[in-house]
Amino acid sequence: MRPSARSNASNPIISINQLHLVVLSTLLLMVMSAKSQSSVPKDISIDSIFGQWQNKQAPGVVAGLIYGDSIRYTKAFGYADVDNGKKNNAKTRFQIGYPSRQFVVLGILILESQGKLSLGDPLRKYLPDFPQYQHRLNISHLVNHTSGLNDLRMLRRIIGIEDNDLHTQEDDLNVIRTQKQLNFIPGTNFSYMTSKTEITIMLEIIKKASGQSLASFATDYIFSPLQMENSCFSKEDNNILENKAISYQNQGDSLKLQKLRLTHVFYTSAEDLNRWYTALTGKAQTSLSQIMRKLDKPVTLKNGATFDSWWGQLTLGRSFYHKERGLPAYWQFGRVGGYASNVFRFPEQQLTSFVLGNNNEYNGMPAMLHANQYIENQYTEPSSIDPKLLKIRSLSAKALKKYEGHYWDAKRGIARKLQVERDTLFYKRLDQEEGAPLIPLKTSETFQLLVEGDEKIIFSFQEIEGKAIYDVTLGESRPYRYVRYAPSKSENLNEYVGVFYNKDLKVIYDFEISGEQLLARGPKGKMVNFYPVMKDIFRSDAIEFGSIRFARDTSGKIDGFTIFTDGIQNLKFNKLKS
Repeated sequence: MRPSARSNASNPIISINQLHLVVLSTLLLMVMSAKSQSSVPKDISIDSIFGQWQNKQAPGVVAGLIYGDSIRYTKAFGYADVDNGKKNNAKTRFQIGYPSRQFVVLGILILESQGKLSLGDPLRKYLPDFPQYQHRLNISHLVNHTSGLNDLRMLRRIIGIEDNDLHTQEDDLNVIRTQKQLNFIPGTNFSYMTSKTEITIMLEIIKKASGQSLASFATDYIFSPLQMENSCFSKEDNNILENKAISYQNQGDSLKLQKLRLTHVFYTSAEDLNRWYTALTGKAQTSLSQIMRKLDKPVTLKNGATFDSWWGQLTLGRSFYHKERGLPAYWQFGRVGGYASNVFRFPEQQLTSFVLGNNNEYNGMPAMLHANQYIENQYTEPSSIDPKLLKIRSLSAKALKKYEGHYWDAKRGIARKLQVERDTLFYKRLDQEEGAPLIPLKTSETFQLLVEGDEKIIFSFQEIEGKAIYDVTLGESRPYRYVRYAPSKSENLNEYVGVFYNKDLKVIYDFEISGEQLLARGPKGKMVNFYPVMKDIFRSDAIEFGSIRFARDTSGKIDGFTIFTDGIQNLKFNKLKS
């Protein structure tokens, strides 16, 4: 999914994956109540978009907008350091999270242009101490997000290393090396959540191929040529870095400093991103800008298909390409601690809008609304979907009961519930009381999810081999399939009790019963709650476990389980004999 212009935390569409992607929501933007009167809005109308951060001694944001080859807007709101009274400004340095991947990938592409590596080179040419996988793993697979590796962040959590625990680059490499098998043939599938793994490996390849650290190489070949004076890679969160915004987390009415312990931290500023996106999208034809534009190349699988999901088509630089109300657009998002970033680019309009924040309250909406001020009159599709205009059919509560039940997406390990209330069919997550209504369309067995956005989210029902299913699609995205299942009512939790061990990670989880709940105790006192979905399948309250499927031996007794979730596939734990 793409970011929405409004907060929609209660919408059950959220959580296509279970990570910290706070900006995932109903997709397109809310129409501005006041129409733009000119192609260049006044600053005062733009400033109102960022109203919640004005005139407050609190963390805030810095916004920028490029139109054509000119920088039209750069303005700071709120404080970089609340305690010391330092305000945000155009030079303030922020961490931007996942969008920093584009600079690492660019480093690989520059080395390719220098003849120091080839994207077709195998990983073990530079890292010979890595496992000999069952399939060849090339640099291109790391760049294309198609490696088949498990996600480093999730692996660390499983062994008890939380995000803010102290760790080094070598620690991370050691965790990655524990995985001896790939989840699929590289290049045949896309693994969105393995970015941290791939970046960590690419850092080492840059070091081996260039003879320089990433920090030194990026400064010499990216930041200095583009005059990005406030951008740098650091081996750790550098508390003494000049002009650094402090990361904050809201806790009720108070603020909490988010202390981060990360390897190879990237900092940049609004001033520098103005230079970066001007070079990426402008008319300049330098050797560097030409290499940079390769970052917009879509990822292509071996079968020729480009990855297509509700997020859009992924590019080498980890942008998502999609249609924003009919206009081609790229978007990026990132979140690290209290830092947050969003970038929206409209290539045909030569417009780029971005926002950097140092408070967890930032949700991505202002960056999109900012862009909307300039191009609202150029959208080719309606700005909203009026339910009153939909061609609908009338179904009684009794007729709607046909669709009611629990549904399971086996590929992603996600469960959903359809429930009839007040003569309306509602779509819900299992842990939510409220849901979103499904509106029956004239086309038989078809419903549209009622959301506060511009996109048509369609549910198509059918029966295959005696099983009720629905496919959910957004626009031209490939469908996600859910199959109706009978939920577990009174599972005998005792048969799942025991000690389970993963030999590669050398980690143990002890499953026990706590009240009516299945509980797993892991390293460093880690506790994970599990609840039954169907026979032998459980969901967890920890993103690193997601869903697990228990396996049985020939006698029918539990002998292990496998994790399958975003970023982790086929990670097997075996039950130890008592």
